[in-house]
Amino acid sequence: MPLPKCWPLFTKAKGGFDLFLDKIASMRKNDPYSEAKKLIESSRHITVTGHLNPDADALGTALGLWHIFKRLSKRTDLFFASHPLPQHLGFLPGFKNIRQSINPQSDLIVTVDSGSLDRIGIEIEDGVKIINIDHHRSNTRFADVNIVEPEFASASEAAFKLVESAGWDVSKEAAVNFYAALLSDTGFFGYEGVNERVFDFAKRLLKLGADAEWTARMLRENQPLSKLRLLPKVLQTLRLYLDGRVAGLDITLRMLEESGASVSETDDIVNYARSLATVEVGFLIREEADGGLKVSLRSKNRVDVCKIALSFGGGGHIRAAGFTVNGLERELLKEKLLKRIEEELQ
Repeated sequence: MPLPKCWPLFTKAKGGFDLFLDKIASMRKNDPYSEAKKLIESSRHITVTGHLNPDADALGTALGLWHIFKRLSKRTDLFFASHPLPQHLGFLPGFKNIRQSINPQSDLIVTVDSGSLDRIGIEIEDGVKIINIDHHRSNTRFADVNIVEPEFASASEAAFKLVESAGWDVSKEAAVNFYAALLSDTGFFGYEGVNERVFDFAKRLLKLGADAEWTARMLRENQPLSKLRLLPKVLQTLRLYLDGRVAGLDITLRMLEESGASVSETDDIVNYARSLATVEVGFLIREEADGGLKVSLRSKNRVDVCKIALSFGGGGHIRAAGFTVNGLERELLKEKLLKRIEEELQ
């Protein structure tokens, strides 16, 4: 570590050297990256996990870290509570190693892309440490160590920053997973927040072995037939509101049953609502198996949909957010949602 310019002042002052050491120790103590490195390297058994109904960012980031921790000769498990997992992401290296039950021997849980503890879908035993790696600004900082970078375009960016700061090796398999996570969560580099830093990150992953053409093809052209059967059913529900500035879509359990589609195949369908020329905000309301309603929100230019989601107990990003409600009829929810959207459009 290079000495700061104030070094002579520290050393000449009474007790200056001790003050300098205390200052450095304090800086390190407050650095979540060094704290995470310390926890990981001192752990005996790590479990890497992510949010329920994982997308490519959650799976790719978790799988990338799993490959890296394995190279540290750490006992490492990969766990997701959702079942079934999105099979169109089965091309990600290590996908088949995902467990459906958490190993009770784990003394450290590393979560990725999860804004709150309840998004993971498990209860963590007392005494088990948690590292929270995320990029949602609505993150609740629920862990012992919180690495939350809201300006990052993907959770994989925050994970890679940890790996880089720790000096750990990145295998080709890890690079492929991180790149898939980045490509998906940036909308193939088309979403707000994509900047020079994002492209520099992508370049480094390609140098480490990620294949740009193959990854893009697997993400775009590896969809199950069930999703294509579901799509026309959902598009038939399209409705415009507020002078065409808002578009809404609906998914029912019956649609999922008739098409054979899983919940994981519905994640990006909301983008069809946003894609209309006049639309600023698009939303999708999906019926859950327990009777709840899951709402996905997307916006183009002006509306902060995270602000809307937070008012319903959810969270997310400025242009992409969501929430879940229980005990509310669909049309009443839609009425309340449109009222909040209208407030933000003014």
